[in-house]
Amino acid sequence: MGLLGRTWRGVQPYTTGKILATFGLGMSSGFPLTFIISLMGLWLSYSDVSKSDVGLFALITTFYTWKFLWSPAIDRLPLGPITRLFGQRRGWLFTIQALMVVAIVVVSRFDPATELFEVAVIAAIIAFLSASQDIVIDAYRIEIIEGEEQGHSAAAYVYGYRTANFLAAIMVLAVAEYYGWATAILTLPIMFIPGVIGAWFVGEPAQRRDEEFLVADAAAHTGNPVFQRLREAVVLPFKEFTRRDNWVLVLLFVFLLKAGDAVTAIMTAPLLTEMQFTPGDLLFANKTVGFATLMVGVGLGAILYNQIGMFKALLLTAVLMMLTNLGFAWLWNGEAEQWRLAVAIGMENFATGLGTTVIIAYYASLCNVNFTATQFALISSLGNQGRTLLGAPSGFVAEAVGWTEFFIFATLLALPGIFVLMILWKRNTHAASGEPS
Repeated sequence: MGLLGRTWRGVQPYTTGKILATFGLGMSSGFPLTFIISLMGLWLSYSDVSKSDVGLFALITTFYTWKFLWSPAIDRLPLGPITRLFGQRRGWLFTIQALMVVAIVVVSRFDPATELFEVAVIAAIIAFLSASQDIVIDAYRIEIIEGEEQGHSAAAYVYGYRTANFLAAIMVLAVAEYYGWATAILTLPIMFIPGVIGAWFVGEPAQRRDEEFLVADAAAHTGNPVFQRLREAVVLPFKEFTRRDNWVLVLLFVFLLKAGDAVTAIMTAPLLTEMQFTPGDLLFANKTVGFATLMVGVGLGAILYNQIGMFKALLLTAVLMMLTNLGFAWLWNGEAEQWRLAVAIGMENFATGLGTTVIIAYYASLCNVNFTATQFALISSLGNQGRTLLGAPSGFVAEAVGWTEFFIFATLLALPGIFVLMILWKRNTHAASGEPS
């Protein structure tokens, strides 16, 4: 097979309708977080809102961490005629997206300088709806894709997510420059269009259910249908997960997996500021070299997951993410030169792209098809909790030991997760029963 044939074989999986739909859904999922975390801060700052108030807006990202609390409702609760018309997954997806469009239009009408409370309330609603949309999209993309294609699905989702991050920032800033922030914010709902088109043409996922487990539980717990439905939505996703072998180790691995990256990510900005890199240096490193290496890593992650298997891919990416933390120790011990910054950022983003694809595919493999939305929300929230809890004290550690020692510490912090992974590999702890195959 020639070079052209090998290239087409690598690209061909991304041309199927379901994978293209996953890319569009990734765009729908990616742009709200860009607005909440990045663009919102710029909008408030340009409106002369104080730094302390801008910082408090970070609290609205809590919805992403705790989304598993309401995921059972989205997983099982029908929406009446909307569900009958579009199906369970698409009904929730289209409803949430419509509400988010309304919220974005409403928030654009307020002036943060004089109506900050109103902006905060609507921003919190957007964050809640965005986290809820992620619940639906995660379930939908897992259920429409066969098991062996989950690696490509994860890569397409991350490609779409990152593309939306990039395009939303450029689009809003460009429009704000000439037409003001209100008009700029009104352009954001455009990002929904690819996901809506994809979900519309792919249709509702087929009901591939592990009926034996549900029937056995229903027979053991007869009674009021309302309470049975509530039990099926809230209790059974956790009960099913805990009946698996080594489930505690699996959750511990999810919690520890991004430990080293968590503390590094939080302290990267203070390091670069202390080294006196300019905004132009950071723009070059992140938006050019960093973005390109991230995208290369995302695509390679899908290839690795499909070609070398889940455990080998997880180990390779975990080790690579661990070692790239040392790049910042190398950066600190040299001159503040742009090419050195590009190397450090490029290596980290490559590892992040690789790891994100593999990790998302791994999370998908852990979900039983009866409880996709609830279990994925729980697993991904646990990963975020680990990042938050382990990353929170990182500033105190950096101040106490210095930058070189700090990044060595961040590297070593990844070892417990790798150790747990080796145990799971040795015990051959694979995916959920009832997963798509």
